[in-house]
Amino acid sequence: MYSGEQTLLTTRPTRLIAFRFYVTAIFFLILAAVFFFRVVQWFAPTFDLPDIAGWNLSTLLAIFFLFLALVAFLTAELKQKTTRYIVTDNKIIREDGILNKRTAMVPYTQLERVDLQQSLAQRILRIGSLVVDTGDDSITIDMVPHPKRIQELLSNRMGRRAFLGQSGQLPR
Repeated sequence: MYSGEQTLLTTRPTRLIAFRFYVTAIFFLILAAVFFFRVVQWFAPTFDLPDIAGWNLSTLLAIFFLFLALVAFLTAELKQKTTRYIVTDNKIIREDGILNKRTAMVPYTQLERVDLQQSLAQRILRIGSLVVDTGDDSITIDMVPHPKRIQELLSNRMGRRAFLGQSGQLPR
């Protein structure tokens, strides 16, 4: 950011941005419980799992699925925690990543449109996604809380920037 530039809004996406990872983690937790509590044997009593190095195969599978659930949960949390959206008085910034950082910036002078996308469930939860379009490129601001407020903020800044001109000063 430039000196004198003010940050108007800094936000992160909601945890729903990583919904599929949470669902995967829950699925793996259910599988781990099925193998740990040997639910499989209740349905097929003749199904006997062999011992491997003193560990029952059912217990080993439970540990494996528990590990996969942990990986899916950590992936979901990292996806949410490492994405950040910043709206300044001059531009919109989207930052992603931990090791491989990606930063996309769109100045208001290039801004053509700000579209709001919400499903019925997202409207109920008051979240949504914004597509900031420059004509050539676009930035998606995914799963943010109160997207209407952000859309209005960006639209107002876009209109003010067009009225003020490149210098940011009122025309004489």
